[in-house]
Amino acid sequence: MEGCGKRAVDNSKESEQEESGRTDVNEEDFHLKILKDICCELLSNMLQELTKENTLEGLHQGHLNEQTCCCAFQNLLPLYFASVESFLEVLREADQTLADNLEKRFPSLKVHT
Repeated sequence: MEGCGKRAVDNSKESEQEESGRTDVNEEDFHLKILKDICCELLSNMLQELTKENTLEGLHQGHLNEQTCCCAFQNLLPLYFASVESFLEVLREADQTLADNLEKRFPSLKVHT
C-alpha cells in the first residue's frame, strides 16, 4: 500500500511538471507571437519607405530576391496589404520580372497601373 501511495505522489509531481512545461510553452508561444507582430509592423513600415534606389541596391546586393520577398509577404498579408502593395509598385520599377513573379504567387496583389 505504501508503494501505491508513493507512486501516486510521484505521478502527481510528474503531472505538475508536465503542466508547468505546457504553461512555459504557451507563454513562450505568446511571447513569440508578440515578437512576430512587432517585426511585421517594423517590416511593413520599412517597405513603405523604400525607394527605387534602395530597392535596386537591395537586389544588387542579394538581400532582396523572390524567396525573401515571398517569406515577407506570407507573414505580412493580409494585415499589411497596403505596405506590401506599395513595395510591389516600387519593386515593379526596379525589377519588373520579380514583381510579376510575386504577383503570380500572390494573386490578391494585382497592382493597378
